[in-house]
Parts: sequence; structure tokens; C-alpha cells
Amino acid sequence: MAEYLTENFSLQEMIRSSFATRKGLDNTPTARQRESLVRVCEVLEEVRSLLGGRSLFVSSGLRKGRVNDDQGGARNSAHKRGLAADLDNLPNGNYESFLQVAPYVLRREFPVDQLIGEFFLPDEPRGGWIHLGLADEQKTPRYQILRAAKVGGRTRYLVWNDPWELA
Repeated sequence: MAEYLTENFSLQEMIRSSFATRKGLDNTPTARQRESLVRVCEVLEEVRSLLGGRSLFVSSGLRKGRVNDDQGGARNSAHKRGLAADLDNLPNGNYESFLQVAPYVLRREFPVDQLIGEFFLPDEPRGGWIHLGLADEQKTPRYQILRAAKVGGRTRYLVWNDPWELA
């Protein structure tokens, strides 16, 4: 039977990693990472409600140490601490869902450190994905709205520069 961290989000979906399974890497959370995952799931419940109460697909949650590093994840990734979730295949499309959530982050209604539109493509509403990251418990969230893009073959995180689109 699945163990739920909140009403709609299970521990299993927050730690699932096909990469870890293939490589035989442990992705079991520590007590602190589990507490962080609960915080992320509490915010995801709010996002789920905002997006019409429909299911959200978490494509990546916790990525411990080598699970993150061996996949090329950022050294300081919030995923390593259980403070992030990537959302994909959203009912309203990934880009539209991002545009719905971002104003709530800007108005500081969701305690989000970073909301990142990852690799959205023009004319492909289901392309890319949304990264939602929280700050460590003792830190104040930055409420950043960013977009990830390839620049010169490297991933760059740029400030979302169209505030009218988020209004």
C-alpha cells in the first residue's frame, strides 16, 4: 500500500527514479529529506488546486547524491535535499500551467524559492517541464521566476522577462 505524504502525493512518486533503479543507486530519503518532501507536497497540493484539482505528474522529486550528479544535475540542486519537484504532462499543458502558477509565486502566495520553465518550445504546449523548488527551512524564499535555455551548448537560467505574460 502506498505511503502518502499529503492527500494526493505519495512518497513513492516523490522518490521514483528509473535512473537510480537501472544503476542500482539508493534513493531512499533521510528523515530530513522526507520532511522536505512533505513541504514540497504541501505546495504541490496548492498548485493542484489552482490548476483545477486534476492530477499532477511528478517526473522528478528527490535525487540523492549520485542519482543527481550522475545525471548531470546541478551540484547545489534542491532535488538533492528533497526540496524540489519537476512537473510534466500537465492537463492544461506545461507552458500554460507555468503561466497560471507564476503570478502566485510573484505575489508570494506560494512559498516557492524558484519556479523554472524548463526548455519550453514555441508552438509545443506540452514541451519542456516545470521545476518547483523550495528554500531550505531556515532561509527566506527568493520567489524567482526563471526559464532554462541552451545558450552556447550549456544550460543557462535566465530571469523570465515578460511580466505582462504572467499578469
